[in-house]
Amino acid sequence: MKNTTPFRRIAPLSLAAAFLIAAVPRRLPAAPPAPVEALLYSTMPSTAAHRPEMAMDGDLGTFFRSVYGMDDGDDFLILLSRPIPVRSLRVTTGDAAGENLLTNGYVETSPDTIHYSRAASFDGAGVAAAALYGAPVAALRIRLNPHQGLPSLLIREIALDSPVPITHVQQGPGRGFPDLSQTPDRTPALQVWAQKAERQMESFWPDTDALLYSDGFIPPNMVNVVYRTGPRVTGVAATGGGVMTVNTAWCDQHPDDTGLTVHETAHVVQAYSTYNPVWLVEGIADYIRWVKFEPQNFHPQINVQRSTYHDSYRTTATFLAWCEIHYDSALVTKLSRAIRFARYSNDLFKTYCGKDVDTLWSEFVAAYRADPANIITTPVAAADRPRSLPGVTAGTSTPVDLTAAFDTTGLFNDGTASPGAGGVDGEGFGYSAQLLGASQTPNGVTFRLGPAGAPDMVTAHGQVIPLPASSYASLWLLGTGVEGGQRAQTFTVTYTDGTTQVLSQNLSDWFQPQDFPGESRAVRMPYRDTASGARDTRPFYVYSYGFALDAAKTVRSLTLPTNEYVKVLAVTLAK
Repeated sequence: MKNTTPFRRIAPLSLAAAFLIAAVPRRLPAAPPAPVEALLYSTMPSTAAHRPEMAMDGDLGTFFRSVYGMDDGDDFLILLSRPIPVRSLRVTTGDAAGENLLTNGYVETSPDTIHYSRAASFDGAGVAAAALYGAPVAALRIRLNPHQGLPSLLIREIALDSPVPITHVQQGPGRGFPDLSQTPDRTPALQVWAQKAERQMESFWPDTDALLYSDGFIPPNMVNVVYRTGPRVTGVAATGGGVMTVNTAWCDQHPDDTGLTVHETAHVVQAYSTYNPVWLVEGIADYIRWVKFEPQNFHPQINVQRSTYHDSYRTTATFLAWCEIHYDSALVTKLSRAIRFARYSNDLFKTYCGKDVDTLWSEFVAAYRADPANIITTPVAAADRPRSLPGVTAGTSTPVDLTAAFDTTGLFNDGTASPGAGGVDGEGFGYSAQLLGASQTPNGVTFRLGPAGAPDMVTAHGQVIPLPASSYASLWLLGTGVEGGQRAQTFTVTYTDGTTQVLSQNLSDWFQPQDFPGESRAVRMPYRDTASGARDTRPFYVYSYGFALDAAKTVRSLTLPTNEYVKVLAVTLAK
């Protein structure tokens, strides 16, 4: 049968149109959104077993749990690295047995970390859930209803349904979150005060954490700083229940006293189970502020006739600092740990300092009477005190024969293997004998060096080196430290009358000059030799050290320190 269906002829495509169609790109699948990071903050302490990150690890078998109770000023806060669209959220609290459920609280979200709105309330099962329909979320926080309390906050999981993955969750750096909303008159001066205080708290929070560290204990890493005024507001500042309250009247009257928030931050980090003993708790907080944070502004004024170590605040802070300088440099950390776990007693002073607290206070009072201005100034070690090198009369150098004392092979011949030689550092590296030569004369003092490839230097083990009996104006050493700079080394000169003179010196590492007092770079060498005969083409040094002697006495011997990292190449006496 003939096909009678009308046929419509289609015009052929032009060449240009064909190219146009070919040029239209194929639609590629959309790139996945870049992930975000989350910083977790809590006004409540926890432990390593139930860290804040466990509230957001996707595992219902792990959870965050606060060590102490939760008040209506406490927060658990999540800050995202940027706002993300969230379809829904779900927060589950309480353990598997249904204990520690949060039923009188709510969840707030914020698109900008500044303005918050309630997203969901917790139900009787301890769950808060809400559909957000893609609303932007930059922060989320969990709070209690007003005038409510909870024995412990236990967050089993926080789940955010979003097309943007949250790939990294960690605790945020400690900081205060200022709140000036309760201050009717937010003057520019108050805002400047609050901003400065916020920066100070954030910058010194890590140091405070370190000073008050306890194994397995995770202190709070945030506090809400509320600025208020009025007859019922604390006179200066007070901290508790997740809130630091600062009296704005005090801020107005003391524009430079932002350091008071560092004292209060110490209380946040202390997070002690009991506020006992009060004098020590407050003394530690003032120690952190005045001794560690702003010592330049601290000038102790103590009435030694009436004061005691338990007067708290600055008096106790000064006493603690003095004890650390003279007895135990970690005393405050140790006492804080004892308070945190309710194990403190005054007997701990004897445990850590070797003396009971009353004896220590008596010594402190005597020291304060003798020099109040420097009561907590750390004494400068003898080796650290600036000194001038003694003068040397030309031609008076008397090198000391160290042949009998040489016990280390540290001078290598270039290009020659020295198998079995420990070298200067005990690891097979030595000075080039060709660069050093048989003698050196820095600062007008002549040193005589030992033979290469044989014992030619002394490793300090407390040896007594005989000296040529005569009177001299100065003693000089050619040497170095290895394995880093060697500080506070003691060389002792014994005179024929039985008296001694202690010479204290820091010695730089042969690769890292530190220009210590009394030290000179005697020789700079462009390389050192290895035991295989190769070269390490970096600069290395040998140093000279000068000490003034009692020229009215006759020398007998020199006793070296006991430190295998101190190397002596030569000794010279001069007039």
